[in-house]
Amino acid sequence: MRYIEYSVVFCLLIFFISQAEAQDVYRFSLSEATSYAMENNYQVMLSEKNIEAAKARVLESTALGLPQVDANVNYSDNFARPTFIFPSFTPGGEEMEIQMGTNYNASLGATLNQLLFSGEYLVGLKAAKKFLEKTTADFFKDKLAIMEQVANSYYNVLSTEAALNVVDTTYMLTKALADETRQIYEVGFAEDIDVDQLELLVADLEANRVFLENQRNIAYAFLKFYLGLSENDSIILTEDMQDLIEKSKNSLIFSQSFKYVQNADYVSLNKQKELTLLQVNLAKSAYMPTLAARVNYQTEAQRNTWDFFSSEGKWFQSGALGITLEVPVFSSGQRKAKVKQAKIAFEQVEISEKQLITTLNLQYQTAQNEYMNAYRVYQNKEKARKVAEKIFMKTSIKFSEGMASSLDILNTQTQYLNAERDYINASAGLLKAGETLKKLLTKSITP
Repeated sequence: MRYIEYSVVFCLLIFFISQAEAQDVYRFSLSEATSYAMENNYQVMLSEKNIEAAKARVLESTALGLPQVDANVNYSDNFARPTFIFPSFTPGGEEMEIQMGTNYNASLGATLNQLLFSGEYLVGLKAAKKFLEKTTADFFKDKLAIMEQVANSYYNVLSTEAALNVVDTTYMLTKALADETRQIYEVGFAEDIDVDQLELLVADLEANRVFLENQRNIAYAFLKFYLGLSENDSIILTEDMQDLIEKSKNSLIFSQSFKYVQNADYVSLNKQKELTLLQVNLAKSAYMPTLAARVNYQTEAQRNTWDFFSSEGKWFQSGALGITLEVPVFSSGQRKAKVKQAKIAFEQVEISEKQLITTLNLQYQTAQNEYMNAYRVYQNKEKARKVAEKIFMKTSIKFSEGMASSLDILNTQTQYLNAERDYINASAGLLKAGETLKKLLTKSITP
């Protein structure tokens, strides 16, 4: 039995050690979390792959205008040579059956193709390069979106942690008052309603704490997801909301003027507009001729005995140089229809551009007003929080001295918790409003 107990303990130790080794602990400030996400976030990595694919697309388009060489090797064993029937050369004679060809044939050849001129190629190459620029602009836009998501998730974790801290502090104070009141009640110097009232407050705080712990777990799960971490990893945040609010106040980005041409969404759409214009030119290039050249070289051997590697056997050379000019003549309106479609697509992008300009200016005005309102609300809630905390603490002291009732404790505690909740929400709201404004003001890196 003791051997089995030792084995169980040993297995448990191995399990906990392996779990500890599998779990990594990360410490992040907000800027460190953002930088880490730029390297490990799934969406960022996918967007980066799009850039690699676009670069390969440029190489593919470039290669179409470069020399193309194809080689071929042919071998045939004519185990049953074809028979041809020839008429007799003399009257009344018999037809002649003659087998043609040799038993073995082999040939080596190569063909060089070179595109000399093609309107579609020239425009297509420009379109591939413009597509790379568009993909790069989209990559920057995706990074901005992830930065905002990481920051907001960071704020959600901090706000739930702060709310938990308030509930824990209030719980310890209320629990101490409840225990003290029960002792006083047991010796006959307090009413049972005071004990029940305080124990009800304690129960409410315990339930509130369970809810906040679940909210904290959810907030951490989202933050890990945006950082590209596994659920087994642990995160320690090294900044609190007050530090981040002070940094936000001192940020120079909010003093910048808004220019929609520098916005990431506009830059992306503008690249799409340029790409669509190239599609119009590409459709028009179908009316232009295409000029190409080719060089073909081949050496061939015919044998009745298999001696292709013999130095005495002959190989017969052949070669040709050719030029092909393709001139579009008549397509029954097909090319015209394609040009029309491309022009309509370009006009649609122009309409989208005007719409986006109006939308961005409206978003900036809204974000700016919301940030200023969030700051005023934050200042108001900060003052209210301090007053509510002062009232609650004084009421708790008065209650312990017999100068206040349990109803007073209930009212002031509810008032204090609401003030703390409003202050935390206002702090998170201010920081998130700052992220929205910052995203609009961040200058896009023009490819």
